[in-house]
Amino acid sequence: MSMISATTDLEGQSGLVPVRGEDIIFLGTDSSSSIILLHTLDSVFYTTGTLKYWTRVLNASGYTFYLADRNNSINIHNIVEINSLLKVAYFERERTKDSKYCTMSKSGIKKVCQLVGELNTSVVFN
Repeated sequence: MSMISATTDLEGQSGLVPVRGEDIIFLGTDSSSSIILLHTLDSVFYTTGTLKYWTRVLNASGYTFYLADRNNSINIHNIVEINSLLKVAYFERERTKDSKYCTMSKSGIKKVCQLVGELNTSVVFN
């Protein structure tokens, strides 16, 4: 179990809080700065760096993240459903209007589907 130090606000005023690596469903970028958004099912945390850097760090720590498009790196183990038409991954079986999803590029969805198959997870495809 790896922990990442992050903040609960974009400016860092809240101080550092630990975020468990396995709780991260995907990483996103803030286009206006070099801030990485760590998305969990119910929160967003913030840290600095690049998407490529954090994807490598998490993968070197035993996780399976993949750069699904230029703005998102997805945690393959947390995917429960993939919509191939919309090119999105979902992380909850029972979704609400507040449920999170991660977009993928055309090439990204192909690789994500391949990784899901290799990990032999019970992901629903539609």
